[in-house]
Amino acid sequence: MRVLNLSRTILAEHAVVASEQPLASLAGYDVLRKGGNAFDAAVATSFALAVTFHPFHPAGGIGGDFFGMFYHAGTGKIHCLNASGWSPSGLTLDLVKKKGGGQIPLAGPLTCVIPGYVAGVCEMHKKLGALEFRDLTRASVEYASRGFPAGEGVCSSVGSAYQDLSPEAKAIFAPNGKPTTPGERIRQEALSRVIRDVAEGGPGAFYSGWPAEKIAATLRSLGVPCEASDFADYKPEWVQPLTLDYRGTTVYEVPPNSMGATSLLILKLLLENDLSRTGPLSRERIELTMGAALEAYARRDEMLGDPRFGKIDLESFMSGGKSAAPPQSRIRSGDTTAFSIADSEGNIVSGIQSLFNRFGSRVFVPECGIVLNNRASGFSTAGPNKVEPRKRPLHTLSSLILERDGRPYLAIGSSGGDYRSFQHALFVTNSVDYSMAAEKNVAHPRFLWGGGRTLLVEDGYELPQSGYEIRKLPMPGRTGVCQAVEVSKGFLTGVCDVRGDGIPAGY
Repeated sequence: MRVLNLSRTILAEHAVVASEQPLASLAGYDVLRKGGNAFDAAVATSFALAVTFHPFHPAGGIGGDFFGMFYHAGTGKIHCLNASGWSPSGLTLDLVKKKGGGQIPLAGPLTCVIPGYVAGVCEMHKKLGALEFRDLTRASVEYASRGFPAGEGVCSSVGSAYQDLSPEAKAIFAPNGKPTTPGERIRQEALSRVIRDVAEGGPGAFYSGWPAEKIAATLRSLGVPCEASDFADYKPEWVQPLTLDYRGTTVYEVPPNSMGATSLLILKLLLENDLSRTGPLSRERIELTMGAALEAYARRDEMLGDPRFGKIDLESFMSGGKSAAPPQSRIRSGDTTAFSIADSEGNIVSGIQSLFNRFGSRVFVPECGIVLNNRASGFSTAGPNKVEPRKRPLHTLSSLILERDGRPYLAIGSSGGDYRSFQHALFVTNSVDYSMAAEKNVAHPRFLWGGGRTLLVEDGYELPQSGYEIRKLPMPGRTGVCQAVEVSKGFLTGVCDVRGDGIPAGY
């Protein structure tokens, strides 16, 4: 089969931004052209996504979480930031059992964690940025206050969630009293006020200011005990990235409470076979990858959680060996948005942010214009990921950077929820085992574990004859939306997946 070019690509000499929303890519590009570095551009791109893509797909901005992997060329170091939120101090297992019928719900006030996004982006800038923070949020403030035109993706998401939205949310996201149609202007005045306050006062304006008070009051009114201190005490964490030597390439992933380790275990198990001897569209590739993934996901369910609440033995986790139980059958298809940036100094950003599901928890705080996340739906009722006050749930978000010969060469990420660990393994093996450049890597057909014995496969693969319930997908299918930046031959390549709406920008 001839694989069609399913990406939007730009070659640049100095700097490049790849994001899932053209206005966000342009916001980052504008900062780079004005002398900002990749981390400054990440602030502009990320906040623009928080306005123009939030909460529709659901890219997740102000009410969600943020993770990032950053290569700082000046020091030659890779830094990893975990800005995932923790549960309110009143969210207990007993409360979940009482109000949630014994199960962790998928939406509603019980699924909200304290948003980590604002603290995370501010912390990234504080450590690595160069320009004034307030100057980097101007595009997002304008997009929020003046409005932006709704595209097809936004309209589809608003339409799918319309019946579940509050009247206040409908007034913002469906201003004409019915699901939004392409080209309609969406204004978010309250959200613009929040961003302006953060731009002037830093994260304290959010976590110790009126936005935190309004969010906490909203949750309390809905039966979830939440205190001002749950916000004021919150801090993101700089953490040591996990690494794996995969056939001479160093793979960097985010440690728990992210499930980035799951990707590394899939890859480690694949080291037992020479994947390059199989074709990139072969049945053998599917069978080998699925075998590794089922084991890795099972061990994830048994062993990963928030390390602040108990020792997470990553050495034992990565040692492999058969799990005592099959992986959970429920695969959460919560979405997100990833972006990649590189600049003329050699700095690289792999960022990702999310509310989780479309319109997150469906809890809208009208005074702030914020839709809250539903990340607490990722908790379990037992084990290392059991719901507890001020605990961070096992998180689907992770950031990925690949390094060869001591130099990072690829920042790549994708939407996908629980699929993400599997996706990251595909991106790594595409690059290392099959020598795919970024454009072909993003464009290549994908296959994913869909829970149980379900296998989701885009057109083009030789399929296993037995052992799996196969769901064939068109090409391109709903297998996540990928963004990538590659450093090669003195140039930068920015790639946006046509499975989404993004366009890269560079010069």
